[in-house]
Amino acid sequence: MFSDEERLAFIEDRRVRGKKKSRGKRKSSLVLQETISPFDAYTYLHARFGEPNGLQTILVEADSANLFHWDFFLKAGEKDLMFVGASEEVHVWFDGKLSDAKCLAFIAKLKQDFARVAREKGRFASSLEKWSIFPNQFQAIASRCADLYDEIDTALPRIERKILSDKLTTQSLVANSNNKAHSKLMSAITTAPTELSVLMPVLFESFIGPIVAVLIKQEVRRDAAAFEAFVRGPLNQKLVAMADMCVGFARPLQQNNPAFGRYWQVVNKRNDVIHGNVDPVRDALETVYFHGKRPLFRTGGDRIRQHWIRLIDRYRPQEILDDYLALHDFIWEIIGHLTPSGRQRIEMVMNDTQPGWDNRRKIAGRLFPDHVATTAFEGLRYDWQVDRRQ
Repeated sequence: MFSDEERLAFIEDRRVRGKKKSRGKRKSSLVLQETISPFDAYTYLHARFGEPNGLQTILVEADSANLFHWDFFLKAGEKDLMFVGASEEVHVWFDGKLSDAKCLAFIAKLKQDFARVAREKGRFASSLEKWSIFPNQFQAIASRCADLYDEIDTALPRIERKILSDKLTTQSLVANSNNKAHSKLMSAITTAPTELSVLMPVLFESFIGPIVAVLIKQEVRRDAAAFEAFVRGPLNQKLVAMADMCVGFARPLQQNNPAFGRYWQVVNKRNDVIHGNVDPVRDALETVYFHGKRPLFRTGGDRIRQHWIRLIDRYRPQEILDDYLALHDFIWEIIGHLTPSGRQRIEMVMNDTQPGWDNRRKIAGRLFPDHVATTAFEGLRYDWQVDRRQ
């Protein structure tokens, strides 16, 4: 392992070479992605050499957003050997050039040496925090619902201006060579409202799921029968019982809450869509008579304009927008029943793309930033590129 003096000398050497634009001693790299994990490499190196001592370790920010998180500057005889840990790969830098055969031998020897320090490696590994990354379905569904809402909300005023207010809609469409725009509007008042109406209750339950997962009382979680009855029970019962079964609630939710009743109207509409429930008379959009094969409509008007009016009556885009807002009102109503600490914990999970759970301490946490970043240097060689036929 580099001494402090060797490390400072190495850094100074690199600084001088950079100024002179000199290549100096040639180095080879090997990126470990498939053969050795960052967990195994780090726990082995830490067990054998102690704390990392490289330049990246000195410069790294105290969070998980770094491109490189740790590094070891080591000596292999007279040769320099560096291990640099990125999030999901380990870069190994050698003096000189290594053939594929030597790379394979190095990986094999490194794995073999794990056994020599297995006890220390295992002891150190057991001291680490262990987090499970779990999916945030709420954020993914919420993003899609927001896109659908914007699509409908943007299209409706345009339809009002371009179609419903124009008594000569057919002539206008004939004169308009860009009918793709009308196809897009058609999707916005038919497909988008249908998809949004189906997704809204899913969005709500994906909001309730993390509340239960993160705030459930541990005595309830340990009682398998009670826990199963709670999570599998009817949604209205679960909502009312959450304040008793979970920590972080300042007061319970009452079934006579207006936001509660408004939400069930949204659910019932969704159920009609899913189950295909329709009443031919109650849900009729128009009445038409036939004399033989001759249709006789009771109302008159421009054929295309009347068609759009019936589509809007059928898919109710404005009503779907109102339901979406009602759904969010109910979500915020529930959040308003939480204590400040409970609300902070839930909003953290809601806003995180990849939240984590520490099962030992029974806590959720924000592990990584929302963005995903990496870097690649020219000339890197990966373990999966090494010819294994050596």
